[in-house]
Amino acid sequence: MIRPATLADINAIFDMAIDQTAMYSDLTADREKIRRGITQAISAAKHFCWVSEQDGQITGTLVGLSSDNLWADRQNCIVALWVSRAASSGVWLMKEFLKWVDSRRIIRVAGIVPDTDEISLRSLRLAELLGFRKHGGVYLLYN
Repeated sequence: MIRPATLADINAIFDMAIDQTAMYSDLTADREKIRRGITQAISAAKHFCWVSEQDGQITGTLVGLSSDNLWADRQNCIVALWVSRAASSGVWLMKEFLKWVDSRRIIRVAGIVPDTDEISLRSLRLAELLGFRKHGGVYLLYN
């Protein structure tokens, strides 16, 4: 089951975010900043934060953070965290994210920035199948 994240999910999402930072040996995670960012993503309508849940456990999350577009009177949205620890939950989270982006005409472009080799090629292929297009090293979805 996937659903919008609630404040009760902060710790589970935080743990997934910390796990993701472990792949960057030269990165010192700012734990308080991560916790504040997750709280804001859950609380503010301009951001997207959903989770997948199985047997009462959070098994995945997708966090999309929106910000003003530098050149246009619209916004950009970057996928900041996309984790799936259960079969197909990442697919359903991404599909819900795409519906959310499509319903918000204020968002001009959504992006995935795979800045490590640790990102699954299957995930990037899925993003392409769902409408993202590769431009250089990033995957963009124009709205």
